[in-house]
Amino acid sequence: EWAAWQGVQPASEAPAEGPWALVHRTATHPQYKDQYESLPSHLPGWARSKKQRPPRWSQENNVAPRMVGVDCEMCETDQDPRALVGVSVVDEDGGVLLKELVLPPGKIVDLKTDITGLTLSDLATVTTTLEDVQAALRRIVGPDVILVGHGLVHDLKALKFDHLPVIDTAMLFKYRHLPRSTPGLADLCKRLMATDMRAEGTHDSVEDAKMALELAKWETIHGPTPELEPPEDKVDPRDLVKLFVHRMPRGTHEDHLRGIFSLAAGTCGAEHVGDIKGVHGKFLGPEHPLDSSRTTSAYVEFESADAANMAFKALRGAAGTDALGRPQKAVKMVLAAAGAAGGSGDKAGKSTRTATKTGSDDEDDSDDDDDNDDNSEDEAPPTGTDKDLVKAKTLTVMVRKMAAHQGRAIGTVDRNNEPARGLGGNREKRKAGPETSNGAPGGEAKKPRRVPRPPRRARLAAKGIVV
Repeated sequence: EWAAWQGVQPASEAPAEGPWALVHRTATHPQYKDQYESLPSHLPGWARSKKQRPPRWSQENNVAPRMVGVDCEMCETDQDPRALVGVSVVDEDGGVLLKELVLPPGKIVDLKTDITGLTLSDLATVTTTLEDVQAALRRIVGPDVILVGHGLVHDLKALKFDHLPVIDTAMLFKYRHLPRSTPGLADLCKRLMATDMRAEGTHDSVEDAKMALELAKWETIHGPTPELEPPEDKVDPRDLVKLFVHRMPRGTHEDHLRGIFSLAAGTCGAEHVGDIKGVHGKFLGPEHPLDSSRTTSAYVEFESADAANMAFKALRGAAGTDALGRPQKAVKMVLAAAGAAGGSGDKAGKSTRTATKTGSDDEDDSDDDDDNDDNSEDEAPPTGTDKDLVKAKTLTVMVRKMAAHQGRAIGTVDRNNEPARGLGGNREKRKAGPETSNGAPGGEAKKPRRVPRPPRRARLAAKGIVV
């Protein structure tokens, strides 16, 4: 009998109002199953709440739910990239049920002070552990509790705590034409409830837990909210001179980033290295060793916004948009062999001549926008007479503009979600026509290649790239 309540709830029985309606909307979100039903609570170090009850049973038996808001602060350690460092739990009236700083496991690599506002001195006397927090949660979270949060799954993973039912306010709202985007909590509170958040600029977990709960309560009364128009906020003009490079391995050298915009590297259609004013980012080499198991990001600053736009336009790579509709490209970056990357700019520049061409220039050479080791390629040793040419390795990174059209912080359309488009959306489309027997469009069967494709080295040599 109990197992029957665990099944999928028929649409005719779905609640139309109140907290259970938000639980149902969360549970029917396309990403719910992958995120909440796959939490590894069977692993050591995880905890579960006591006596979880299926929402259908609670509704049938008129069990009044208690909504509890949760928000966490995370940092990075050498053992966990998203280790718990702080947690706040609040009730429906805004009362603080739990607020603790937590001693994360291992050595702290990045405290993310710009987000959390925490410093190492704040943790000097902290003795609370993750196990202590889990025990406190088991006392607070009973079978009648609905946990509420914005992107709650990330908090549960940091807490290593499994509980159902949940309301994830990030799954209740979306922007029009941007299906992959997640509206921010601050933007939703300002637009729907006329409430400003984070006046001091830093993340406050108590405030976020309270506002996620208030947003859920607002939605139970006024919802369901239709698709929202993307906000028209503009990017700071000082940021328009930058391009954002991400999905690159830690320890990447500044010369590697500059080389992306080098004509000699084959990754850019024009020379733009001279337009670069500086490179800013965490975990860059040579201060940090090259580590492909963890990624980082950096900002490449140009002399002007026009120079940044021209450099982005000249990049050779598959073009598309990110989840917020901002233009980006999947571009190859050359990692010079050990000993060359830390040398002079001239030597690093010469080493980039062994790079490959990328993306939209040749459909068969395009790569996925992953930063895994599978995307990297080891080049053959150079055969030319230049002794400075070294063995190089290439991998795909993402280069993104800081703003969408007309300087907007969020675009109006996600090109990656349009039919027959995506990162390869800038390629020429085939003419429409009836399909043939083998499924090829255009009214004509695709003919097999008559001449075998030349080796990669020959193709690069034909384009003037020395290998």
